[in-house]
Amino acid sequence: MSDTKRPHENTQTDAVAQALAGTLEPPVLNQRRRTKRQKVQAPPPPVPNRPRQCHFLLITKNKYCSLTTKLGVKFCGEHSMLENTTASSSDAAGQEPARKRIPCPFDPSHTAWEDDLKAHLFRCNARPKENPAHFSLDVNLTLPAPERQPTGFEVLESSTTGKSEVLAELTQEQLLALIKKIQDLHAKHVPEIRTVILDHSALDERKKIVKNIKHAHQQASLLGNMKRLNMLDDPSTCYVEFGAGRGELSNYLKIAVDDHGTATFVLVDRTPPRNKFDSALLGLEEIKSLVKRHTMDIKDLVLAEVPELRRDVTATQREPPVSDTTKDTQDGEGEAEATSKEAEYVEKKPVVAVSKHLCGGATDITLKCLINYQKSEMGHSKLASPVKGILIALCCHQLCHHYMYPNHEFLKEIDISPEEFVYLTRMSSWAVCVNQTQTKSETADEEGASKKEVIGGDDEHSIVADKELDRLGSNIALDFQGREKLGLQCKRLLDIGRVRYLKEHGYDAELVYYVDKETSLENLALMAVPSSAASSS
Repeated sequence: MSDTKRPHENTQTDAVAQALAGTLEPPVLNQRRRTKRQKVQAPPPPVPNRPRQCHFLLITKNKYCSLTTKLGVKFCGEHSMLENTTASSSDAAGQEPARKRIPCPFDPSHTAWEDDLKAHLFRCNARPKENPAHFSLDVNLTLPAPERQPTGFEVLESSTTGKSEVLAELTQEQLLALIKKIQDLHAKHVPEIRTVILDHSALDERKKIVKNIKHAHQQASLLGNMKRLNMLDDPSTCYVEFGAGRGELSNYLKIAVDDHGTATFVLVDRTPPRNKFDSALLGLEEIKSLVKRHTMDIKDLVLAEVPELRRDVTATQREPPVSDTTKDTQDGEGEAEATSKEAEYVEKKPVVAVSKHLCGGATDITLKCLINYQKSEMGHSKLASPVKGILIALCCHQLCHHYMYPNHEFLKEIDISPEEFVYLTRMSSWAVCVNQTQTKSETADEEGASKKEVIGGDDEHSIVADKELDRLGSNIALDFQGREKLGLQCKRLLDIGRVRYLKEHGYDAELVYYVDKETSLENLALMAVPSSAASSS
């Protein structure tokens, strides 16, 4: 019988046998030496032949500066400091020494002539600007800020601890006692919150052109509630949007008011964002609306000093009028008369404060700012209340700070210490944490879904569940739904203190669910009007 084995099978068997016997020789490999690829250095560019082109070589780009020089000068203004290399030869020849450029003291990224530094500093765009009249450092803080004030609104109080694992320092017994305390306080002090979901025609066109209409539904409901509370009926109102961002809410507010240059829109935000709606707020009519954006922190804002709130500042008269007597500064009597006129009270416009969404401590300092404004106007204003309405969509209670919270009397009443306040804010994040176990199973079949889509969805306020908090919740036998409920109770305790703060200062305030939970996890709004003008609805 002939051998049925194939040639390669025999070869493989022999190789295995040789390997077992230790006689298999190593294969001959291609021993070509691998050399590292050398980066070819590009040759330097030719010397500029364009008339009056700067001769400074940009090494990283391997080209000469394209700026134009002055006549008889080799380098442009930014690189003219290199002309100093010829100063010694100029001095030796008895000529006038070359001018020297030095870095600007305000911004070293650009230079200035040393002998003309004073004039440059006067006109330099990087010159520190003077604080406006409506700026007063930390005027809206309840307590002095910590020595090391955090940048922005940090998760925890820097005066207490800087670690996110603050709850891990508690024993299981202490944590269980704190949870029991929060549950009892919630049952005692937080009433049932009603749901008032409304709509407004100002967002009808917006809903037709956007794919994600959740923000449009929120804005429409906010405007609908403003209409319900009679916040849109006075054409002379000054609408102040705190934490304005792009000013999108004010844009639709202008449509809802049907403003034709009579209303005033003031936008307050710490940073000026891109794609702002400020030009849309001005309008296309001959008489533009009065729109002013103030880039500053709310904690430093003195609302009474904002010029746009004065009744003599309108769409046509955008600056406060200057009295003729102020021009006569030579006569002492004229100066005294001018001073007395400046001290006279100027009637203000009614104010409506709005925001969507105002994070953490920003809500607290906004309420403090409004009450400070009311106190400064009482006894002067002819209005029953200088603040006609307040509507703030709340969010991000985990970013609250004890020194910013406006109602410390309420905290003392419910026996919440500064340390427990930090625990309260930390556990409030459970209310908007995404169930990671659930999202993993839901997205197991969804290929290509990004992490943001899996965890956060399209809700800007849902956050990833903290592993440490998740572990703590497991140790005390709290499932995901239990932790979510406890987080909501922490939020509502903080919110009811804000409501009481407004009620103590003459407002009829309440908490309202203005959209459903599917539209936004942060679906609660704080609404307030003066008690005398409270709506029956």
